[in-house]
Amino acid sequence: MEWGGAAEEEARAVEELRQALAARDLLLPKFDDKHTMRRFLKARGFDIDKTIDMWSEMLKWRKEFGADSILTDFVFDELEDVLLYYPHGFHGVDRDGRPIYIEILGKVDPNKLLNVTTVERFLKYHVQSLERLFAEKYPACSAASKKHVDTITTILDVKGVNWMKVSKLAREVVLHINKIDGDNYPEILHRMFIVNAGSGFRLLWGALRGLIDPNTAEKIEVLGETYQCRLLEQIDKSQLPDFLGGSCSCSCEGGCLRSNKGPWNQMMTSDNLSESTPMETGHLSSENLVCQDMEPDVQMKLENSQSSGSSSIPLKMLSSPNTPVTRKENVVTPRLITVSSTVTCFQLCHSVWYHRLLKLLVDVIKVIFVFLWRLLSLAPLFSALRRVASHCIKTSSTGEHVHMPGMKSSGPIDKDCTAPCLERLKRLEHMVMELNQRSPRIPPEKEDLIEESMRRIRSIECDIKKTQRALNRTSLKQLKLEQRVENWKDSMLSNSCRFSYCKAI
Repeated sequence: MEWGGAAEEEARAVEELRQALAARDLLLPKFDDKHTMRRFLKARGFDIDKTIDMWSEMLKWRKEFGADSILTDFVFDELEDVLLYYPHGFHGVDRDGRPIYIEILGKVDPNKLLNVTTVERFLKYHVQSLERLFAEKYPACSAASKKHVDTITTILDVKGVNWMKVSKLAREVVLHINKIDGDNYPEILHRMFIVNAGSGFRLLWGALRGLIDPNTAEKIEVLGETYQCRLLEQIDKSQLPDFLGGSCSCSCEGGCLRSNKGPWNQMMTSDNLSESTPMETGHLSSENLVCQDMEPDVQMKLENSQSSGSSSIPLKMLSSPNTPVTRKENVVTPRLITVSSTVTCFQLCHSVWYHRLLKLLVDVIKVIFVFLWRLLSLAPLFSALRRVASHCIKTSSTGEHVHMPGMKSSGPIDKDCTAPCLERLKRLEHMVMELNQRSPRIPPEKEDLIEESMRRIRSIECDIKKTQRALNRTSLKQLKLEQRVENWKDSMLSNSCRFSYCKAI
């Protein structure tokens, strides 16, 4: 990257910050990167002292939160359930190679979301996603676009959002997330598009725009229902989901927001890379590896190998979270590792489903083994019962005495003894048939009663809210009256003192 004009001043500020951090023993190797320092400087207006304070607080927060090891220590098993009530995800890159992050806010259900996860686990998932952004997505996008990438393009679909019904807990979570992002991952937003914004939201945005930072406000564009042309100016049609005006559907991966489409899924290794330990599906190794530029012929060969459906697929290029992309003159041809394409694609693209399916298979096998073990343990009992039953049938047909093992012979079987049992079995069968014939649904009259009760409850809640507001207004008036009385007393006292003084004179 070349620095010129104002960029030279930024470069000097970065070097000054680097020396100051090194002198205070605050410069960790993984953050010794000019782009990272520039983001923190930009967040504090290139004030060195404020940036050092921000940097120190960031390191303290990472240690307390466990952000350095969250990629391996934390497993978000409820991701599939969360996506049902909070549709979001990364999908593709814009025309400059930046990752695209999409949220469908109109389909967010905070109450159901908190039934499948907790606020604490959701915050950890958010931090883990940011760490994976720096560890996987930025290095892959930098290698694909052959330039440094450390910002994202965000699309928020606000169609159907009722801003007046957003709960207090949801607002607190959003504010907490914004604080985490602003304090520890600053200046990662390149452009935000808010689409399907109605007239109410535009009026609200007009009032809020003047309250936020001007630099942040310039990055946000509020668009109505005719937003497709504006998005296509910044994003290629093949990288944009079809529900936002693009041509991508990712039907094989369960939808665009579940596919995690992007250069970070095109993995490969080079001959000049050292042998690394096997990594878990969906996670990158922490080894510091250098991204290399590939010749067009090599890229074409890789694309042809993918499109032809052969078993040789490229594996992900490993890179450290903040290692800058460097160029080399000697380009080394990548060495492809041949594995089963079906299994590898399944592991790379559906790691969550892979682990769940594996866990389900293990549980099923355990249940089968337990069932067989119990069945084998009961086999002698079944054989004994079978022998007794056959003996009883033979003796009852011939009128002989039935002899049970360990029991004394009691003469021929009396049919009157079995009649009550048969009668009881018939009654039980009749009761079961009546229960099966009953409708599992609630009767309409009871549903009407439930609806009427709910309407009364809602009416009572409204009355309670109105009463509360009236009490608040009354308390405010009471406070004002008390203040007036106090002021009146003070004025009367001062006037009486003045009158006494004048009278004395």
